[in-house]
Amino acid sequence: MQKAVFPIQSHADITKAINFMHTNYTQAINDGKPLVVRINQKEDDRSKAQNRLYWMWMNQWAKRQGTDKEYEHLYFKKQFLARIYARDDVGQYRATFNAVKVLKEQNHPMYQQVADGLNELISTRDATVDQFTEYLNDIHAFCNKHGCWLQTPDDLMFAWEMKQ
Repeated sequence: MQKAVFPIQSHADITKAINFMHTNYTQAINDGKPLVVRINQKEDDRSKAQNRLYWMWMNQWAKRQGTDKEYEHLYFKKQFLARIYARDDVGQYRATFNAVKVLKEQNHPMYQQVADGLNELISTRDATVDQFTEYLNDIHAFCNKHGCWLQTPDDLMFAWEMKQ
């Protein structure tokens, strides 16, 4: 039996959850694996939900690529998060990116080592909720474009959908 999550926002959602239990409880009992129902409140801190979704996606993409989540984490920070931070002038990132750009233009022998080190120092923790939402949307679009639809549990859908 598949795991199911039912965000409850109306009486209709309660009915869906109850119907699922009615439909599946007999089979679960017969299999010797009774249903377990957990009731939690939705996380108020959207960034925690975003972080859970982010690492879930890093695992999905890494599995497809035959790499690991840390490798993909570095890749996506370089591809998308650095651009968001430079555009929005987050912390000292823009100035640091500009300094690294000068090293590249000068063909400095330390350029790649400095650029790679900087990428490791870029932190997702510095992103606002809106910036992280944009970052998640960029990752989702990229993976979809490259043939990988990232799975998102119902209870985390809100964590990456752009505000209208």
